Amino acid sequence: MALDNPSAGEAVDFYSGYDKWKGWIDLFRYTPEKADYFSGETHGVAIAGAEVLEIGFGSGDFLQWAIDKGAKVAGTEINPVLLKAAVQRGIELLDADFERITDAHAGRFDTIVAYDVFEHFSLDEVTTRLHAAERMLKSGGHLVLRFPNAQSPFGLAPQHGDPTHRSCLSKSVLEQLIQSCAFEIARYDHQFRTKGRTPAVFLVRFARHLLRDLISAFLNFVYSTRFPYDPVVVIVLRKKG
Repeated sequence: MALDNPSAGEAVDFYSGYDKWKGWIDLFRYTPEKADYFSGETHGVAIAGAEVLEIGFGSGDFLQWAIDKGAKVAGTEINPVLLKAAVQRGIELLDADFERITDAHAGRFDTIVAYDVFEHFSLDEVTTRLHAAERMLKSGGHLVLRFPNAQSPFGLAPQHGDPTHRSCLSKSVLEQLIQSCAFEIARYDHQFRTKGRTPAVFLVRFARHLLRDLISAFLNFVYSTRFPYDPVVVIVLRKKG
């Protein structure tokens, strides 16, 4: 329960009104630009004709896109407004604490995605839910995670701009956390960059992306590192068969 004037010892529910703060009004709809993004981000990952689970589906745009691509979908959420909208559309809902239901769904899913979700968990929860996702995936299935880049100074804004974030994630952190999982890293990079649908937008984005890549190359050279410095990154984990 959210409190207007919480007294000492009373916790504030930072998720109260979260959907409004995020601007999730037009639920289970996606723009052509979002369709381009989802297509690019899931390249090489089973969607059409696949069993797909989205952890923390938020506005539902990805789930609707996956449905339109021919996927059989399920989702998890904690926001009652978003859950109600999903029920109205006949979306299968799973327990948000999905580690409690892994036995019932073991080996079910081809693909599990979590966009901007795992940073909301503690590191203990991240570890537990990585194991749960592994168990729920088929052999050769993929787990797609997007999160603020904790290895980059440019990741500070998305990481600390949300009071519900509880952990800082990066490739190196996840490499350690999956040591006891049957996961291997299939891809790790900045989030997919859509080019835009008009010449003006294309040129602006091309210039921005080029500048980002130059800055990233410079910082990698100066600090002898080899990772993207973009604010947000995506890692794709494959379950070894």
